[in-house]
Amino acid sequence: NSVGAAAIECVVATLMMEVYVGRRAVVMSYLEVSFGIGALCMPLITSVLIANQVWRYSFLVTACLGIIMAVIWCFISFAKEETEGAESLDAGIAPPPMFKTKQMKRYILFAFVFLIFMYSGIEGSLNHFMSSIFLNHLEVTPYYASLSIGLFWTAMVIGRAATGWIIRKVNYASYLRWSMFGTLVVIVMFALWRDAVVGFILVIMMGLTMSGVYSITMVYANHTFPGMTRLVTSLVTAFAGFGAAVFPALIGYSMDHSGAVSALWYIAGFAAIYLIILLLGIGRFYRNQADVTLN
Repeated sequence: NSVGAAAIECVVATLMMEVYVGRRAVVMSYLEVSFGIGALCMPLITSVLIANQVWRYSFLVTACLGIIMAVIWCFISFAKEETEGAESLDAGIAPPPMFKTKQMKRYILFAFVFLIFMYSGIEGSLNHFMSSIFLNHLEVTPYYASLSIGLFWTAMVIGRAATGWIIRKVNYASYLRWSMFGTLVVIVMFALWRDAVVGFILVIMMGLTMSGVYSITMVYANHTFPGMTRLVTSLVTAFAGFGAAVFPALIGYSMDHSGAVSALWYIAGFAAIYLIILLLGIGRFYRNQADVTLN
C-alpha cells in the first residue's frame, strides 16, 4: 500500500512539474489543497465507521476510491506543448543558477533534499503526536485533544488554498523564509504557553504557516535544476517519506523519556535547522550568483 501511494505521489508531482512550467507553484498549491482535504476527510469517514463498529469497511472505502481513481486516470490526457506558451502565474524569481562544478551542484541538490527531509519530519511529528501533546502538555480531555488534528488540517487546507494567490506576489525564497520563521515562532510559543484555548489558536496558526512549505520547496528545487524534474521530484518524494518515518520515532522516544515540552523544543530545533540551511546555504548561493551576473 505504501509503495503504491508513494508511486502515485511521485508520478503526479513529476507530471505537474513537467507540464506546468511557469505555473508550478500555483498548480502545486491546488494539488496540495486536494491532498489536505483528503487528509481531513478520510479520518472522519473512518471515525464514523469505527463509531458504528464497522471499521473494516474503511478498507473497502479506500479500495473503492482507488478503483475510481484508476478508471478516471484512463480518460486523462495532457500535452506539454499546450501549456508552454501559457502565461506565467508564479511570482518573478531569479533565473536558474549556473553551477561551476559538479560538487556545488550536488551540494545544492543535497540542501534541497535535506530541507524536505526536515520539513516532512516536522509535519509528520505534529500529525502523529499533536493529540498526545495536548493531553500531556495542556492536560485537556481526550475528546478535545483529538480536535487538534482536525483544526491543524483545516488550517492547512485553508492555507494551501491561499498559497495559490500568495505565490503570485511573493517569490519562492521569501515565501519559504517567512513561512518557516512563522512556524518556528508558533512552536516556541506553544512550548512556553500552557493554556488550552491559546493552544488551539496556535495550532491553527501552525497549520497556516506550514501549509505551503512542502509544495513550494519542491517547486523551488525544480526551478533550480531545470531538465532534472524526474530525478529531483523522486528524491524530494523519497526523502519526504523518510523524514516522516524517522522524526516521529525520535519525537515519540523523546516524549516517553523527557516529556512533551522537550519534544516541542526538538521540533522547534528542526524548524530552526530548516531556516539555517535555507538562508545560509541555498539563499547565500543564489545571492552569490546574482552578484556574479551583475559584475
